[in-house]
Amino acid sequence: MDRTFLELREALGKPGCFLCRLEESYVRRFLEALFYEFVTDRGVREKIRKGGFCKDHARRLFALRPSILGIAIVYQDLLHQYLSGTVPDAKLCPVCLGLQEYLTRIVHLLGKHWEDLHQSWGKETFVCLPHLASLPEPLRGRLEDTTKVTLQGILDTLSSFIEKFDYQKSGLPPKPEEARSWQEAMEFFVGDLVERKKS
Repeated sequence: MDRTFLELREALGKPGCFLCRLEESYVRRFLEALFYEFVTDRGVREKIRKGGFCKDHARRLFALRPSILGIAIVYQDLLHQYLSGTVPDAKLCPVCLGLQEYLTRIVHLLGKHWEDLHQSWGKETFVCLPHLASLPEPLRGRLEDTTKVTLQGILDTLSSFIEKFDYQKSGLPPKPEEARSWQEAMEFFVGDLVERKKS
C-alpha cells in the first residue's frame, strides 16, 4: 500500500472532514519540504516565479514560517521579477497545483477502494459541503449518505449540549464531544476554517 492510501485510511477514522484534514496535512508538508529542501532548486524556483503563492497559501506560509531565510529568498526573487515587469499568476500557485494532483489521487483511491475504506469511517467523520460539491458521482452520493449518518449523531450531540444550558434541566457539565459539536456543525457547512486542535 502506498503512503497516500495509508494517510487516507487514517484520516477516515478521525473527527471532522477527512478531506480538509488531508488537505491541511498536504499543504503543511509541501511548504515545509519546499522551504527546507527545494528553495534553491532551479525547477522549483521557476514554478514559483510563474505563480507565486495564492492568498490562502501565502497566509498558510506566513503562519507556518518553515524557513524565514527560504521565504526571504523566494520573495526577493518574486520582487525582482515584478520590478522587471513579470507579474506572477496566482492560478499557477505551486501549492494549489500540487494539492489538486493530491486530491485527484485521493478521489481515485476512494472510488477504487471504497468498500475497504468505508470500514475505517469514524463515528464523527464526515465530508464538508464544499468538498462534497467537488466530488464526482457516484462517489459523492456514497460519501453524502455516510456523512448524513454522522451528521445525525452530531445533531443529537449538539442538542444535548444546548440542553445542558437549560438551568431547569440537568446542570451537568458538557462531555468533550458535546463541547466540540458546534464546531463540527460549522465545519460541515464551511470546511475547515475553524481553528481547533486535531488529533
